[in-house]
Amino acid sequence: MERMENRVVGAGAQAFGSLGVLAVFVALAGVYWDVSWHVVIGRETFWVPPHRLIYSGTAIFFVSTVCALLLARRRAGSLRATGRAGAGFAVAALGSIIQVSAAPLDGLWHERYGLDVTVWSPPHLMGAAGALIGIYGLACALGTGLHRGGSFGWAGINVLLLFAAALSLSLFALGPLDFRLDRRDVLFYPLLAGPLAAIPLVAAARYTGRFGAATAVALIYSAFRLITLVVFVGMGAFENPGPPVFVLLAALTVDLALLGKREGRGVLGAAVLFGPALVLGEWAFRAFLPVQNWEPLQVVASLAVISVAATAGALAGDRLQEVMRSGRD
Repeated sequence: MERMENRVVGAGAQAFGSLGVLAVFVALAGVYWDVSWHVVIGRETFWVPPHRLIYSGTAIFFVSTVCALLLARRRAGSLRATGRAGAGFAVAALGSIIQVSAAPLDGLWHERYGLDVTVWSPPHLMGAAGALIGIYGLACALGTGLHRGGSFGWAGINVLLLFAAALSLSLFALGPLDFRLDRRDVLFYPLLAGPLAAIPLVAAARYTGRFGAATAVALIYSAFRLITLVVFVGMGAFENPGPPVFVLLAALTVDLALLGKREGRGVLGAAVLFGPALVLGEWAFRAFLPVQNWEPLQVVASLAVISVAATAGALAGDRLQEVMRSGRD
């Protein structure tokens, strides 16, 4: 099955998949620009420049995944023979349809309730959910063979980029907690950031089966997020913008926990350690920033609750990668 699916995802489908990866980051850049635009300028019409960038990226993503699906079908001889790779491309296209479907609902929402005070509106969450479905679907299609030690190559790089995009979008859903450093408290912030970050990081490490995959995803995310931070500062969007959540220590913990361990034991270790690593990493990172840091006793008091939430997220990430590679092993 694995060899057949490697042949299905040929060079043409991989090329369109790479275009889809690029489109994801184009749309993500529009998402971050959109926040800055609304803060600085407001919302005159739906077709403001950030929205155009978002939906241009979404349109390119849809076209590229459909083209990849058609090429995979042609190479396999039938739609059914495309197997997991074809299903991944189809799910990716479906995700972009869900995302676009949220746009008119967002317009109606604004007409009825006015401007949003947070990203946590139903249309925004629907759009984010559709984008995540598309991202994971494309990673599923392009990642054939990675888990069993197949050639990493450009396909593996694309998969890491997609998991980094999933991490970025997941943390974007934190809304002001992601954008404003002064909004991050010692309990609520890591209570949400823990599971949201754990899902793509654990899934990336387990799905690729490579040591360092989670850390690589965290590095890609941090670089992309820092670029958007520079844009925020340059546009004067926030007086106290928030740097990326300090996920590097937590990501490294995942890689180390999985190194040389049996799958079940390694995943459990990563799940248990993820929350404390995230909180302690963020706490240490904040010590170098011009902001009031969390008190040590506050950190200790919150660790138990945060660890439970992050453990659930890590186990969910492991389950996600099992679904993504089901039928391949």
